[in-house]
Amino acid sequence: MNKNDIILGEGILGIKFGMLRDEVEEVLGKAADVKQYSLSPEEASLTLFYYERGLSFTFESIDQYRLSYISVLDERYSIFQFIKVGLSRKMLMAELADFQFGEPEFKDVGSEEFPTHELIFFPNENLHLWLDNNQISEIQFGPFFEDFKTIVWED
Repeated sequence: MNKNDIILGEGILGIKFGMLRDEVEEVLGKAADVKQYSLSPEEASLTLFYYERGLSFTFESIDQYRLSYISVLDERYSIFQFIKVGLSRKMLMAELADFQFGEPEFKDVGSEEFPTHELIFFPNENLHLWLDNNQISEIQFGPFFEDFKTIVWED
């Protein structure tokens, strides 16, 4: 296994879903930037940005501020040493059956600012592949779910 492997349902670089902010910062050091977001009056999230690593880590109040999502913006990290930022949609689709992720869901999320923005989502893997100009621009993944509501936290 490569140190830059994205391990679906688990994490990256020794950072595992379910960790608290202090635990992530103990491994990676202080984040370059920290932003808080209000998702609704009852829900909030906190994101640590590590720009030099091309990574961000999101902690959600609904999960007691445990690590809930990881976003990858750098091509040095990959899933099975193939799926990574910069991979073309054409190559991804040609090889997708080999990965057995289940049926993907496709969503056109283009806007005036990002007209070619697209999402390919694999519900069984809690994996979001964001594309721009027919290339993966961001990989976002989270923990696995036991059922619709129950997260499987790694111990």
